[in-house]
Amino acid sequence: MPHKWREVLYSLARMGSVAGVALTALMLSLATAHAQSDPADAPPTQTVSIRSSAGVTFTLTIPARPLSVTAPITALLNTPVVAASATLTEHTAYVVKTGDTLFEIAQTLGVDMQALAVANQLADVNIIEVGQVLHMPGSTTPPGLTQPSSPLPPPVVDAAAIAARMTPSAQQAQPGSPFHRTTWLTYYGRPGIPVMGILGADDPLTVTAQLRAQAAAYDAANGPELGVTPAFHLVYGMATKAPGDDGKHVNYLPDAVVQQYIDVALAENLAVILDVQIGGHTPAESIQRALPFLRHPNVHLAIDPEFAMVEAGQAWPGNPIGYVTAAQVNEVQQVMAEYLREQKLAGPRVLLVHQFQNTMIVEKEQLDATLPEVALTLSVDGFGSPYAKITKYNALVDGATSFAAFKLFYDYDEPLLSEAQALGVEPGLAGYAIGVTPNLIIYQ
Repeated sequence: MPHKWREVLYSLARMGSVAGVALTALMLSLATAHAQSDPADAPPTQTVSIRSSAGVTFTLTIPARPLSVTAPITALLNTPVVAASATLTEHTAYVVKTGDTLFEIAQTLGVDMQALAVANQLADVNIIEVGQVLHMPGSTTPPGLTQPSSPLPPPVVDAAAIAARMTPSAQQAQPGSPFHRTTWLTYYGRPGIPVMGILGADDPLTVTAQLRAQAAAYDAANGPELGVTPAFHLVYGMATKAPGDDGKHVNYLPDAVVQQYIDVALAENLAVILDVQIGGHTPAESIQRALPFLRHPNVHLAIDPEFAMVEAGQAWPGNPIGYVTAAQVNEVQQVMAEYLREQKLAGPRVLLVHQFQNTMIVEKEQLDATLPEVALTLSVDGFGSPYAKITKYNALVDGATSFAAFKLFYDYDEPLLSEAQALGVEPGLAGYAIGVTPNLIIYQ
């Protein structure tokens, strides 16, 4: 997402408690504007007006860019990938940008990460600041810094502790299970709409390179006994304010676009999650269009209760926040299982269910995680401070959860948890630590 947009949305999110504007509603408005725009008729800029519950109206000007949900991604898939250039000062320094990690910077500069840490006296390789100037190994040491006498020791990962904190289902996962001895790492978003997440911020091959760099950091953090499964996490069915032709308020990606991402993922040995924001459908109805894509062995599904329209007279998804019942989730699992059996397709496949409030999965204790074709995975979403994120995750995930997922936001978490903190290897900055080891980490 361009830096300008990060600042706009972040500022509005912080104003929410005063102005009554929900970030979800803002993103839904922006995404709808993108989805409904016709590139042939698009003016140089667009404006979106959002009225808060306190009566304050915000008017945002959207910079000119390809606005079609389908057209931009076709061009991007056929565009050669050009390596990003670093911000260098006479090839001896790098200025840290938003979203940078020391691992990625070292790869960009072609130097060893530990050597880069030593050259800049970084006590923790996970902590760098935006605007910080990092000096190249071997360059002149800046005034006030002295070189350490020996390299920084590699981080110590207690793989046994990570495994011991997994749910029983995860500990007992056998070969063939999506979670057998692996941590999933997904990049979430909607093609052509950067505001919805990192997956939509660039072409698939560039995103793949970024995804692999982040996956490597998790591979270091989860220890030698666990691998990493990187995945594209497509918002396949996007909730919209406009009702659409069927009145269900869900805009599905065209099959051709989905297939292009699946093909790239197959070639790059990645998984794919097709995520549906339920809208006016029942949860089981909402995944029907996605079922044929399960013919590909790397495709899995997700549903998002936030956007389920469950209240009488509700005008659009997300207002109020929706929910699903355990019975509805069980029905979705049954539909998936029956399709896999009928088509003689290999399982199990992941079914991810999002939540950020304890009311979003009603009667959760009645969830059935016994279907052999489905790996039921409950995610904890929501942006915020380490304290807020960790305590919410610990409240919503316990030993009764089959498989667990945790969502992180590159642009909205303050500060972003490190890989070790997200896995519970280290406590968050507030001193609180993740309890149950997540099996799947989502980055938006």
